[in-house]
Amino acid sequence: MKSVSFDKAIDRRGTYCTQWDFVEDRFGEADLLPFTISDTDFAVPEAVLATLQERLKHPVFGYTRWNHPQLKEAIQTWYQTRFQTKIEEHWIMYTPTVIYGISALIQLLTNEGEGIILQTPAYDAFFKVIQENKRQVVANELLYQEKRYSIDFIDLEKKLAQPENRCLLLCSPHNPTGRVWEQWELERMVSLCQQYDVFLLSDEIHMDIVNKGHVHRPITQFDYKKSAIITSGTKTFNFPGLIFAYALIPDNELRD
Repeated sequence: MKSVSFDKAIDRRGTYCTQWDFVEDRFGEADLLPFTISDTDFAVPEAVLATLQERLKHPVFGYTRWNHPQLKEAIQTWYQTRFQTKIEEHWIMYTPTVIYGISALIQLLTNEGEGIILQTPAYDAFFKVIQENKRQVVANELLYQEKRYSIDFIDLEKKLAQPENRCLLLCSPHNPTGRVWEQWELERMVSLCQQYDVFLLSDEIHMDIVNKGHVHRPITQFDYKKSAIITSGTKTFNFPGLIFAYALIPDNELRD
């Protein structure tokens, strides 16, 4: 794959893009710089564009199956190459967006009124998806010490120990702090979830956007049955408008 230029300015106005064309619609003022949406003004990689252009040569856009070997093999290869992580083909499930997938799993894993733990500060859509499903937001506030965010494990264990809290919604890497969780931090979270029988649901959409010297570790590496990943290539390759995400669910019963 060729390198992508980050120096070329691209004007997206007039393409119905949320970031630039609907500033006034969202904020009541037009003369603002929109820093609230995490897509970028960089072109998608040429390989992605070429694949889309090839498909567009066919004039029919009928109902399409996601469940085919080519897609699943691409996901498996990516995880093996990038993260040295084996993903079983049958774990892979389609979801239109990460938030849609999180919502569906919250409904399956918890009951109305139960608590969903998340580390704060947190992505604003997490609060909305929890509250709209009539669950309770349970904040595990991150500690900020020496210009670095870290998990308050004492507080986290207290909240995991409460039987009404049935799910830990992890963001890995963390949005908005940018923390890439270290091996020991993930191991401890998994261990605590196992101890208190809490499901660990990990949003890993920023998994490829990691600075040198840091390593993203998919939560499936830790062999905890009551865990799942929701992710997408839309942040990595900047195509959120194409509406595609997927879940990795090792548990057969939950997946079915």
